[in-house]
Amino acid sequence: MNKVKVDDKVLKLLTILRLDAQRVFERVKYREAEYMHHFSAKRTRDHFPEVFKNRYDEATISDLLLCGEEVIIGLDQFFFKVDELKWYLMVTNDMPATVHEHVRHGIRELEIAYDILQLYINAELESLRSREPAEKIDAPTLEMFPDFK
Repeated sequence: MNKVKVDDKVLKLLTILRLDAQRVFERVKYREAEYMHHFSAKRTRDHFPEVFKNRYDEATISDLLLCGEEVIIGLDQFFFKVDELKWYLMVTNDMPATVHEHVRHGIRELEIAYDILQLYINAELESLRSREPAEKIDAPTLEMFPDFK
């Protein structure tokens, strides 16, 4: 039978999600001048999918079930703000000055959601690291469910 250390999986998942949120936040905040200049000068939105690209979109319900409730809520709030800003930039017909102001406001909101998410993830990571090593449990296999076809 396949043995899996649950805490190790959770630690790795939380680390991936924390780094994913960090990279998205850094691109949105610190590359604002670049992507806004490109948007204003060329009137194209082709670069926005790369700015807002993230791994959270690929997370499954099974992955998220490994996370604590606060982390799940924090992820939802953070990536909702990411999606809200991306959607605005993809569909807006506002003038450049209005777009710049909206983006700056969106980044401030995103920063608050990011800080809260980091707090939740770091607290959960610390809690997991301070516990005794988890018992190894049997990972489900098809052999465990003989009636499943």
